[in-house]
Amino acid sequence: MALLVACGAAATLGRGWLPPWSRGRIVRPALFGWAQLTMTAALVAQLVGGLLISPPDVRFVVTMSGAVVMLLATGLIGLAQRRPFSR
Repeated sequence: MALLVACGAAATLGRGWLPPWSRGRIVRPALFGWAQLTMTAALVAQLVGGLLISPPDVRFVVTMSGAVVMLLATGLIGLAQRRPFSR
């Protein structure tokens, strides 16, 4: 899943391409691409924390930090759907 999101982020940041189901809602594609990269980092942190780290305390910290980063990515996606602030 992380690889799929990373490919979408590369397409969005490199070419400005958005998935067809997001084209009507996303008004800032660059911010959406960065949100996808942040989501990729969160998914990788949860994968590493859940499968590769054996001490339970360290596993908990890595997995929960992945959850916090995922919430941050969700907030960035929300900001990508709003019009930029102008004065």
